[in-house]
This record gives sequence, C-alpha cells and structure tokens, in this order.
Amino acid sequence: MVSRVPRPPKGPDTADAATRVWFALRPRDAVQVRDGRTFIAGAGGGARTRRPWPSTVAGALGAAFKAAASGGKPEPRTVRGPFLGRWDSGERRWHLAFPVPADVVPAKRTPRSHDRWTRLRPRSVPARTDLGRDESLWLHANDAGKRDDRNERDLWWGDDSMRDYLHHGTIGSDIRADLLTVERRTGIARQGRTVKHAHLYTSDFLRLREEPDEGWEFLALCELDPDLAPPPPGPVRLGGEGRLADLRVCEEHEGIALPKPPGRFPEGKVLVYLATPAIWRRPARDGGWNDTWSPPLPENARLVTAAIPGPEHVAGVTPESDGTFTNAWLRWAVPAGSVYLLRFTGPDPEGAAQDWAARAHGRAWGEEADNPDRDGRRLATAGFGLILTGTWT
Repeated sequence: MVSRVPRPPKGPDTADAATRVWFALRPRDAVQVRDGRTFIAGAGGGARTRRPWPSTVAGALGAAFKAAASGGKPEPRTVRGPFLGRWDSGERRWHLAFPVPADVVPAKRTPRSHDRWTRLRPRSVPARTDLGRDESLWLHANDAGKRDDRNERDLWWGDDSMRDYLHHGTIGSDIRADLLTVERRTGIARQGRTVKHAHLYTSDFLRLREEPDEGWEFLALCELDPDLAPPPPGPVRLGGEGRLADLRVCEEHEGIALPKPPGRFPEGKVLVYLATPAIWRRPARDGGWNDTWSPPLPENARLVTAAIPGPEHVAGVTPESDGTFTNAWLRWAVPAGSVYLLRFTGPDPEGAAQDWAARAHGRAWGEEADNPDRDGRRLATAGFGLILTGTWT
C-alpha cells in the first residue's frame, strides 16, 4: 500500500513527505530467532526461540533494500512491526492479529465456567512497593486467574477485537493460541565441516499456522524517502539457520491498516498498548543510558499503573559486508502486549490526552529526530516500542 503522509517535525524544520509501504514476509519453513542468552549444546541451554524481533524483520528488509540498490546506503526511515497477518483470499484482504493485552487474563475456573476471560482494573490498596511510585494503583480482579503455560502466554486476537478493546475496553471473543507452533528439532554441533564429538543438541523452531483457508505471514509497515523504491519480490533471510522468507509489497486494495485511536479520552485517561516489544531507556548518572521497564512519560502525564508480563532478552548485531558481525548487544525488553495506564493533568487534560494520542498512535516511542539517545532512536525506528492508544476506566 503506497500513500503520502507528512513526517513529524524534525527540530526547526519539517521533513518532506514519506511513502508508507506495507511488506509481507512469508517463511518457507519454520523460523528460529533466539533470545540472545547462552546456548549450551546437549542441555538445551538458557536460550529460547522467540517470535521474530522488530530488529529481525528490520534486518531482513534492510538487506533487501541494500541488495536492490545500485549504490549508497538505502534503508527505510522507519520499520514498524512485525505484526501477524492473515490473507483472506475470499475477500482479498489482510486481517491483522495482535498479542492479547496483559490486563486480559483467564478467569478462575469453576465447574460451570470454561474459557472465560476477565479484565484487570486499577484499584487503590494499602500496599507499598520498591518502584518509587507510592501513588500507583494495583491492577486487580476478584475472579482473575493466571496465564500459566506457554499457550496462555502466547495469545492473539484480531484487529476488530483490538479496536473494541482500545475504544470501549471490551474483551474479544476470538482469543486464540494456535497461530504459532513450536517444533523441537535435534541437531549436531559442528566446527566448520567437522562434527564435534558428542555434541547433540535440541533447538526450538516456530512455524506459522498453515491451513488451506488461512495463510499467515509476518507484516511490517515502512516509511520510505520519496526517492526510495521498494525492493522487488524475492527471498530474504529471516532469523537464524539461513532460513528464507518470500518478501512482497502489499497493495493498497488489500485493505491493511492499524486500528484507529478513540475520538475522546475522558478525564485525560490514556491506555498505552505495546504492539511490539519495547526497550525503554533513561539517562544514567555516568552520562550513558540504562534500560528500564517504564516509558518516557509525555508532559503533564503520570503513570497510574501498568500490566507487564515480565522481561524478555533481546540480542542484536551489526552485519558487515564480509559476512562478519560487529557491535553485538544484549538488552532487556518489555514484551509486546504490555499495557500502561496514563492520566493527563493541567487545565485541559482531555485535550492534552487527545493531542498526544493523535501524535503517538501507531508510532514508536523514541523515533523522533530530536531524541538525544541515538541508540534508543535507532531501536525505535527499527520497530521497538510501537504503541496503540485507547481509553480506560
């Protein structure tokens, strides 16, 4: 889908128009994206296979742009994603799927209940934490259960349910856990072309759901400079083990779009939903930057509470032209599906909330050109920390 949209102001100047293009990546086989922790051959190690990170998809797209260019260093201005998308051949359009928000949990099971879900709500309780935010509220529900196993942690629902959740706080009926399947495979560790003695290992791979009537793919939305053309369709590397995916551009008539934000934010209350993992950073005393669980808050806004399942390990490297890698890093990330509840103050809290949400919705926190954290901005433009905004009560 190609359209012209204005970029946000870049300091005193205003950038020229950008081209927005949706890309689809269809894996040819199961994919492997490790979380960056140590892998121990024979014992499985601490490393786990995860869904493709934003940097995984940004790297695949960047390589495709570079291979298609005749010179220079072309790359998208921003890459937003990845998302899961289902191609409906009957309607000839895409349907997006999103991680179920962390404040939507299974209800406690009783002899008369089955597959029932409930919503955590902010509540004031006489308790203190070590987070330094005594005014924060707790998220609570009398009938709340837990997402105990992997299937209940890796949950998805469609774009209609996501829109209703953001606008009205309702829980969709299409929650499912079968979009990604884990395949465990056994391999032999090698050194060059020689097999290491007694080095068998097992590793997990992820496979997108494959059914005759359901074609799932990874999707990403890119902003391109006006003179940068999308690369032609073809195979690109996605994840480890030399796995390939077929890249193509989604056409405008295929109807792909993110859910829109609400029109009003009563009492200045804004719900911030993470559509992709986020690496929030704050200034450190030594002049550097530290990773943190809390996002940089907009002016005149305070964090009321948050629902965060737990930290994730994210690793990355910078590929060189000779096939080697440099600048390896390992960071803590807040997982996709996390929820932050903000409340704006001041003379017009509802107006301030609406103005900020209009600027932030569908973008990554920290991608602005005036962000003093260069590495943080690079992570944001690669897709980390993309948010959708909604309301809460």
